Amino acid sequence: MPRLHSALSWLAVITLCVAAPAIALNSGSDVLVPAAGRTGPYVTDLYVMNPGTSAVTVTLSWLVRDQSNPNPVTRNFTLQPGETEVLGDVILNTFGLTTGAGAFHVEASGDVIVNSRIYAVDGDKTFGQGFEGVPTWAATSAGQSTDVVGLTQGSGYRSNVYALAGADGASMALSLHDPSGAQFASTTLTLGAYEPYLKRVTQTFAGLPNFPNATLHVTVNSGLVVVGASKADNLTDDPTTLESKASGGAGSVDGTYQVALYDSASFASGGNFVVEGGQVSAINATYVNYDKLEGGNAACPVIFLWGIGLDPTPVADFGSSGGVTFVDDYTASGSGVMTWTVKFTVDNNMGLTGTVTAVGSDFPSADAGCNGTFPALTLLGGKSN
Repeated sequence: MPRLHSALSWLAVITLCVAAPAIALNSGSDVLVPAAGRTGPYVTDLYVMNPGTSAVTVTLSWLVRDQSNPNPVTRNFTLQPGETEVLGDVILNTFGLTTGAGAFHVEASGDVIVNSRIYAVDGDKTFGQGFEGVPTWAATSAGQSTDVVGLTQGSGYRSNVYALAGADGASMALSLHDPSGAQFASTTLTLGAYEPYLKRVTQTFAGLPNFPNATLHVTVNSGLVVVGASKADNLTDDPTTLESKASGGAGSVDGTYQVALYDSASFASGGNFVVEGGQVSAINATYVNYDKLEGGNAACPVIFLWGIGLDPTPVADFGSSGGVTFVDDYTASGSGVMTWTVKFTVDNNMGLTGTVTAVGSDFPSADAGCNGTFPALTLLGGKSN
């Protein structure tokens, strides 16, 4: 019988649920507003509302376009339940800048709703467009794709592409497709930490011809990003915001995910992942891998309680090409060391799919089969709350 490093037994059947994406503004405690500006006749108003029943503290960061913003300028305020902070001409009145182009990052101690408007004043009239605050759980993360419909480029209209990366930056592949679905342009884009991007579609895609209608398709390879486009009338300059398909769906990514690890014979061990504030804060699970017997390898007679050495890590990091690596050290109990690499993506904020690989070292002769590289196991999970 295999030995257990903890008094924990586990048996699970995972049922994955799919929910439809939420429509309209979404609340969150970590929110990105992808575009803002104070240039020429244009100014930006920002609205931050507390829909909860307790006061929240808010940190508002100004993110400068076309550069990383690891240490942005911030302003702080408190919102009582039901209160809205109305920040008119926010770039001037809150941050003291007479001109500026960029975006906003809103962090709060509880969920808030964020919206903005960029507009020009013409006498007693105004015209412009709005940009909603998108919680990071609803952004497009590594391994996910999104689409923006309605782009046009020609004598009558012009289109811009906008994007705002999260804390770890983002790399993505972009392509344009005609109404039949045929691709006619492609490029790649890499952004630094909290870097805003906004350029003409003709600058984003070099050598681009005019086109009457197109869909922008974006696949994120690393990090997370809020991406979209805008369409402006060349005669009036009146713009329309073209938002992307929502990537997050069933509320926040936060919650507890029941998980199972399957070997090639579909034997499963598992437990749960806890996600708080967009980070995996704990892994409470067991690991056993009989696949190591293949090819004449010695068996590892230990069931491991794993996740002890994990520091809180953003969910998006687990979807990167290298995944997340951490170490569990069992030497204090006379055993060895296990180095884990965990990769997964979250689907619709409800289910997760990925792999777990392990490398054992420093195990004594009685457990010599636990040294070396273990075959990867399939990771499946579903949110339970």
